[in-house]
Amino acid sequence: MTAQDEAPPIEQALEWLALRCGGLASAADRRAFEAWRAASPDHAAAYDEAEALWARLDWSQALNRQSLGEEPAARPVASRTEPRRMARPSRRSLMAMAAGIAAVTATPLALHLARAEHRRFETEVGEIRHLSLEDGSRVSLGGRSVLAARVGERVRHMRLDAGEAFFDVAQDETRVFTVVGAGLKAEALGTAFEVRLGDRGPEVFVEEGRVRVTANATGEQVVIVAGERAALRGGALTRAAINPAGVAPWRRQRFSFIDQPLSEVVAEVNRYYRPGVMIASPELGVRKVTAAFTIEQIPQALESLVQELNGHVVRRRNADGEIQMMLKS
Repeated sequence: MTAQDEAPPIEQALEWLALRCGGLASAADRRAFEAWRAASPDHAAAYDEAEALWARLDWSQALNRQSLGEEPAARPVASRTEPRRMARPSRRSLMAMAAGIAAVTATPLALHLARAEHRRFETEVGEIRHLSLEDGSRVSLGGRSVLAARVGERVRHMRLDAGEAFFDVAQDETRVFTVVGAGLKAEALGTAFEVRLGDRGPEVFVEEGRVRVTANATGEQVVIVAGERAALRGGALTRAAINPAGVAPWRRQRFSFIDQPLSEVVAEVNRYYRPGVMIASPELGVRKVTAAFTIEQIPQALESLVQELNGHVVRRRNADGEIQMMLKS
């Protein structure tokens, strides 16, 4: 590890990532990394961002070459989920990714909340914010999302008013970490989970640990664990199994949909695609699809999906002069 203490946290994080993913880290290196990460919330937030950058770089070999300027990328299309093959990163490739891709706006540095302070955070289309709370918890706020947060000596309370957020919660038995939104309450029991507000109702996805979910109107409760999802539908809670590795993929600027209606796919990508997508044929919106693609691939992926459904895409300029996609049967 060669990063100096005076280097910006993101540069130190990139060097640590290159060392760890390169298979060259010794036991002493691993201990030094853990000590570096624990030394500052800024270090932890910077390393999370470095991992997200590498995940984007590794997602597609064609995109790798395009991002690093090695050769033109082939046209990307939506595809069924396949096992990922990790390549060995270099600091040069990581720095190139950090500097060269601007499909979304990410705010990676820690933002600390003063004790008991009420703060409100709002993201625009295509913006992802990474926040570090006073208690050591970390929050990723997705595109077109609104979150109100309060952290005090006896309370850790979040209110999600729109969109989606991922919470990596620091364990604290004296203060329950609570997230409320759209008639649902989620209480973290030392965990990492996502809360998403959609057109059909709020959902909670658990990546690790346990979360107690309550329907506010009825008081109905369910405790879900890693690899499970709870959804509020018609005032009642439903429970289903999920892949914990697929929780909040937008943190790494990618999407993964398994047997979901096209209307839900469009609603999600519209948080990150500024021109916007419309479904002109209702019968097309209810058709279910399975696909995985990155934010950069949204136009091509949607066109491929619609063609598979025997539909077509019409492009037109919106009021701001941007090219908007309209999906038709």
